[in-house]
Amino acid sequence: MDHRGVSSVVGVALMLVIVLLLAVIIGSMALGVAEDLPTPGPQVSLSVAEYEPDGDGNGGKPYLEIHHQAGDIADGTKVFVVDGDGNRVAWADIWTTGPKVGPGSAAHVDGCGSDGALNRISEEGQVYRIIFESPKDETLSVSEVTVPSPPDPKPC
Repeated sequence: MDHRGVSSVVGVALMLVIVLLLAVIIGSMALGVAEDLPTPGPQVSLSVAEYEPDGDGNGGKPYLEIHHQAGDIADGTKVFVVDGDGNRVAWADIWTTGPKVGPGSAAHVDGCGSDGALNRISEEGQVYRIIFESPKDETLSVSEVTVPSPPDPKPC
């Protein structure tokens, strides 16, 4: 039995597959397809670790603390806390945080000046979003935290 004919067909088929793969890879690099892929946001787990509706320990102003529980470490100048009206403050600029979103970091939100332009905590169910802005000006939602119960509002 002669298998030479089968071997040459398999060899030609493999060569065609290799040439096609190389053409696709080189073509995608030449056209810049790889550059158009979105930058992935950090994968983090955030939670409201502490909520004081009566502001005990905060001069009588209600507050919540958003803690980093697990996940990636991110640049705090690219991660923002955003209120329901679209006001935002960089994680690194909130007075209790540091330059990185990572283990041990927390954002203290009360909206009474300690965290800049954010609306003050005023009602149950109020939502603050945590977003990431990539170097390509893409905005990705990382997490949301909700005020768990009605605050006992005090003037700022």
